[in-house]
Amino acid sequence: MYIDAFVDRSKLVDKTIGTVEHNLLMGALIVIGVLILLLGNWRAGLIVASVIPLALLFAISAMVIAGQSANLMSMGALDFGLIVDGAVIVVEGMMFALHQRYAGKRLSDEELDTETIRGAGSIMKSAVFGQVIILIVYIPIFALVGVEGKMFRPMAFTVSFAIIGALLLSLTYVPWATSIFLNKQVPKGELE
Repeated sequence: MYIDAFVDRSKLVDKTIGTVEHNLLMGALIVIGVLILLLGNWRAGLIVASVIPLALLFAISAMVIAGQSANLMSMGALDFGLIVDGAVIVVEGMMFALHQRYAGKRLSDEELDTETIRGAGSIMKSAVFGQVIILIVYIPIFALVGVEGKMFRPMAFTVSFAIIGALLLSLTYVPWATSIFLNKQVPKGELE
């Protein structure tokens, strides 16, 4: 007795996985470049961009704990712009607050820490509100059953876990990283 495989999908699966990996990598690199360009500060851009892999790690860990499987649709549905939304709000708000109060001055560690707490605290409602609105959009997908539920629920779980991870990082990690890694010399120029 022997098995003669006449339909071999391994090449199709390998090519699809390669395409998803390539698109995730290129999407992350494009978002990182745009963040650095639009924030006008490479340190702030890298702080915000560092939320992407940390949020993905949170999402994958949460999916393992919840017993959810990741499929190609769920991994392809990750939008890095949604993931970094809260972090952009927090960092941009903190940079604006620093520029308003200390333009052209060099801050001490204590002053930067104090301003970080003040700036992050004042902008936190906006960051949380934006992320919660995005999460609400995915609630109807959890109600799907049958074939639709099997196709789309893993995607909703993946995106929701990534956004929850990004929200937690925006509340904790981003203000900490900003107070540590942002340049203590506040530029004099106009903030755009």
